[in-house]
Amino acid sequence: MSNVLSVLKIIPTSPEVNRDEIVTRAQNELIKGLELEILKKEEEPLFFGLYAIKLFVKTADSDEGTETLQNFENRLVALEEVDNCEIELQTIIDY
Repeated sequence: MSNVLSVLKIIPTSPEVNRDEIVTRAQNELIKGLELEILKKEEEPLFFGLYAIKLFVKTADSDEGTETLQNFENRLVALEEVDNCEIELQTIIDY
């Protein structure tokens, strides 16, 4: 069965937000109960010291995988430190 690689672009509310804390919470708390794997993270400069966080997430290529990704995205947006989260890219991969 194939998997889907999704790149989530997370925009913090301000440049002062601790981006590492957001990633740590995503890896430890927000992922609980969801069948997904965070493969890596990157940071992208936006403007005026604000950086976006890009999370590379692997899910199953199925309806359940799509729901899992949507649940994870909703959990991220619910964080006080996060202004916005969007799926920037999706592609099918095999591991």
